[in-house]
Amino acid sequence: MSRFVTINGKVVEKEEINLSYLFWEDRLEVSQKCWFGFGGIPLLKENLELLVQQMETVKIPLPALFQNKRELFRVTKRMLNKNKFYRSGFIHFRVFCHNEQVTSLITSEAFETFDFPFSENGVLVNYSDYTKHSENPLNPFQFYNQPLWDVAQAQLQNTLFQNSIFLNENHTVCEGIHANLFFIRDKELITPALSTGCYHDVLRSIVLKLAAETNLKVTESDHIQPDDVLQMNEIFMAGETLGMQWVLGVENKRYIHLYSLLIHKKLNQYLKAKVN
Repeated sequence: MSRFVTINGKVVEKEEINLSYLFWEDRLEVSQKCWFGFGGIPLLKENLELLVQQMETVKIPLPALFQNKRELFRVTKRMLNKNKFYRSGFIHFRVFCHNEQVTSLITSEAFETFDFPFSENGVLVNYSDYTKHSENPLNPFQFYNQPLWDVAQAQLQNTLFQNSIFLNENHTVCEGIHANLFFIRDKELITPALSTGCYHDVLRSIVLKLAAETNLKVTESDHIQPDDVLQMNEIFMAGETLGMQWVLGVENKRYIHLYSLLIHKKLNQYLKAKVN
C-alpha cells in the first residue's frame, strides 16, 4: 500500500497531511495516469504532454514542477522508491484548481508483475446505455470522459460484464471505459477513428504502430457498427489506466485471442527499450 505521496513537489507521508479538502470543495481537476516499470517511467513525456493539453484547455496554470520534466521524474521516482514500489504500477498525476489556487498531487499504486498489465482470462463486455457525441472537442481528454466512465462502470455492478462499448450518435462504435478499442479480422486491425469522438491516450498510437510491425493491416474507421463487431475474430482494449484487456465476449458473442498476445509482447519490448 502507498504510504508516500507528492504534493506541490514535496514527497510526504499521507498520514502527515490532510488531503480531504481537495475532494470536498468545488475544485476543477485534471488528471493523467502513467504506467511505470522496467526501472523507469517509459511514457512520462507523452503523458505529461497530454496533461498539459488538458490544463491549457480548461485554463489551469501549469505548476512549476510540471514545467521541468527532469525534476518531475526525479521527484516521482523518489516517491516510488520511498513506497518501495520497484516492479511496476501506475502513477496518478492530478492537478486541482480552486479560486486561482493550483495544487498538484501525485500518487501511485503497485503491481506484483513486471510487465505491462494484460488480462489473460479475458473480459466480458456489453454496450453502454450512454451515447458519446462525436463533435465534442473535449472527447479525447480523460477529465471530460471520467464522469461518463464512472456511471457506466457503476452500471456493471452485479452483472457478468467488466467493461462496456460506447456508441456515438451515429450508432458507431467509439470506445470502452478508460480504453480504446481494437478489432482484428482477416489480418487487419481496425480501430475507431478519432472522428468518432473516441478517447485518445498515449497507447493508441503505440498500439497502431506495433500492430503494423506484427504484419497487420491497420485501418482507422468511423463506421464500425455493432453488426460489424459480430464479424470480428478478436477484440482487445488498451489504455494506461487498465492495461491491455483481451475481450472474451461482447454480450453473447465469443472471441479468440492471438494477435493481442503478440502486440502485448511487442509493447513490453517497446516500453523496456524506452527506459534503456
